[in-house]
Formats: sequence, C-alpha cells, structure tokens
Amino acid sequence: MMGSISKQERAGELRLERRTLGRRDLLIIKRDLCNGCGICAEACPKGSMNASPAEIENGRLFRLPAIDIDVNTCIMCGMCAVFCPLGALEAWVNDEKTAMFVKNEALPQMIKKIEVTQEMCKPDCGVQCEKSCPREAIKVIVQKDNDQIQKIVDVQVDTELCIYCKGCEYTCPYGAISVNKFLEGSMTIETEKCPQSCQVCVDICPSNAIMASEDGKIRLSQELCIYCKACQNVCPKESIHVTISRVSHATIKSATWVTFLEKFASYQAAAKELAAKSRKNLRLIGEKIAY
Repeated sequence: MMGSISKQERAGELRLERRTLGRRDLLIIKRDLCNGCGICAEACPKGSMNASPAEIENGRLFRLPAIDIDVNTCIMCGMCAVFCPLGALEAWVNDEKTAMFVKNEALPQMIKKIEVTQEMCKPDCGVQCEKSCPREAIKVIVQKDNDQIQKIVDVQVDTELCIYCKGCEYTCPYGAISVNKFLEGSMTIETEKCPQSCQVCVDICPSNAIMASEDGKIRLSQELCIYCKACQNVCPKESIHVTISRVSHATIKSATWVTFLEKFASYQAAAKELAAKSRKNLRLIGEKIAY
C-alpha cells in the first residue's frame, strides 16, 4: 500500500507529500524559479504534470505557464525533479534530497557542475561573472581601496539558483570559470515567421540566450541556451525548434534509462548511449582476454 498523497499550495510553493510506514516522500515546486517550460511534463512517466497556457498580450509574455500535478496519478518517482533545468523542482526521500528513481538506481544522477579557479581571478575583471548571471547565483567578495577593487577574496556560487547556462564562463575574461551543462542539443528559430514586435521567447528565456536587438529582430546565442524548451512551447507561430541530443549523467546499468532517454531526448541520444556502452563492454572483454 503506497499511501495517499496530500497537496498544498503555500508561500509560493506547491508541495506534494506522501507518508508511509518509515518513509516520507516530498515533491516541491518552487514557483519563483519555475518558468513553466514543461520539461517535467515530458519526463513524467505517468503524465501527471501539466502546464496551463501562457498568457500573451501584444506580443509580450503577460503570465508564465503554471505547472500543476495530478495527485491521483503521480507516483512520487521524482523524475520531474531530476530533469528540471531550472532547479524549480525538488524531490526528497525522508531527509535526503534525492528522487526515488535515482535512489532505486532506475535513473542516474545528473552531472551539473560549475568550478571556479579563484587563483586565476584578477581584480580588473569587472566581476563580469556576477553581473552576467541571470539568476544572481554568483556573489563575488572583493577587497576595495578607494572604491577600486584590489583583490578578489572569494567567488561564491549558489547551486540552488544556478542553471548552468555558461554565461559566467563566457564573460569571464580570464577563463577562471568552467561550467558543465547537463543538457546539450540544438535550437533554431525561423525568424521569417516571427510576428512583428513579438518578443514572447525573449521574455520567457531564463538564460538570456534569446535577445531582441534595437531593430526588434530576435537574436539567438546557442552557447547560452539550456534547452528547457520554454520558448518553443510559448511561440505563437511554432517557429522555434529545440532538440535535446545529450544528457550528462553518472554511470548507470539500468536498461530502463536508455528507453527513457529515447522518449525524453531523441533516438540519436539513446543510440549514442548504447554505442558508448558497447565500446566499454568490448574494452572490458578485451582486457579480460589479454589478462
């Protein structure tokens, strides 16, 4: 008996909780971090996640899509939290921040990483990493003299807010920051289809990968895209196309993962995964024969 799920909306959070003998499962949506991109709905194996339509007025985003969860079908697997690119979803098992499917080794742990080599930081950098961060996840602690930065004391990264967009990496003039995106892919915009003065994609993009120039034309920075698909889902002309081709994750043996990868990302992503596993197995067999 799995137990019933309670649902509560409070203080900008949607919380689902299930208590069973010796176990507590918790799922949280942080509304202030969510842009309604819909990745969670794509990942959900039960179709329990859904997003209300975005509200658009005069070519601008008036209200974000809002994610909701059907407690009658949700199994509290935490898959939605694993793949949320904005850190807006959290899954907990008892007092551990982890998803049930990860804990049971049906899904791998995603690799999201940002590293700062502080020895490479120089005081004339203009703290570009802090200024460029769309989430204000970076705080640079400096030592000043007469309002002039004399030393970079520390660079602090709030990983709860970081979306691993590489904005800080690209703006750092000394190459002191390295970021690993956990989703890789491609994104294209058929700008000839864009209605005049429409900037909905610009409004919803969390990483500033889509910007509007002074003449109103939409510009895309592929390097900053986190492939959340929010722009694709709100585009009124369906002129934006996002494809996920790779998911960065820890090693896993589960065959379920490859099946899921084909559904969530693409056939090509699943094929690459299988090819990589085949090469590894052949190498291990070769090592055994040699031994």
